[in-house]
Amino acid sequence: MPDEEQAYPSPLGQYIDAVVSPGDAFRGIKSKPRWFVFFLITLAVSLATLPLLMPYSVAAQREIIDEILAENRDVMPAEQVARLEEFRDQAGTGFMGEVLPYLAVPVSLFLYLLVASAGLNVGVGLTGEKLGFRNAVSIVSLASVAMVAGTVVMLVLVLVKGDVYVGTNLGLLFPRMPAEWYTRVLKGFASQIDVFSAWSVYLLTVGVREVTGLAVKRSFRVVIILWLLWALVMTALSYFGFAM
Repeated sequence: MPDEEQAYPSPLGQYIDAVVSPGDAFRGIKSKPRWFVFFLITLAVSLATLPLLMPYSVAAQREIIDEILAENRDVMPAEQVARLEEFRDQAGTGFMGEVLPYLAVPVSLFLYLLVASAGLNVGVGLTGEKLGFRNAVSIVSLASVAMVAGTVVMLVLVLVKGDVYVGTNLGLLFPRMPAEWYTRVLKGFASQIDVFSAWSVYLLTVGVREVTGLAVKRSFRVVIILWLLWALVMTALSYFGFAM
């Protein structure tokens, strides 16, 4: 295993080590940050699973629209009913259904990487330690191995059940379409809490600790505060319909 002065010979080996030996993997960032390679691995897995998940996602969209129409058709204006039926019939087709998802994945992953890295860099800086944006990007991109694992598990669950309404988060404890606004808010926040988000918090904590030398408790405090802020933002986006 490489020490602090020697870079990992293989970025893939370092990525795998983030699972089996995270301390060593993140320590390797100090000698050679490799954020772009880690980002490409995460992106490749995400894009590879997308065509397998898309049919189930489209089926779920159509099912939700059918439920809305069944409950509200009598009170909806005819034009609104027609628009919903057209949207249902065209789901998964054309630019919006066949091309946009493949553009949205790299854009959303890159935006997450930038925002999370900036937050981590600022958060560590507020403790008096220096991280550096490049190191922060490398930590976040390497910790994304937890995201990759979550995506693979999600794919397996969807293929086994035949439905996208599966996962490992606490949002599954709530109805699929809560009626009350506060229940939608609670579900949105609960959906951010799962095994893989906890793993991500752990990996980010290890990364900050190994790269900066910051104490474990202080590293965890920085990461958990940033995660709570991120969870609140995602909850708000979910409530207003911009995230699932």
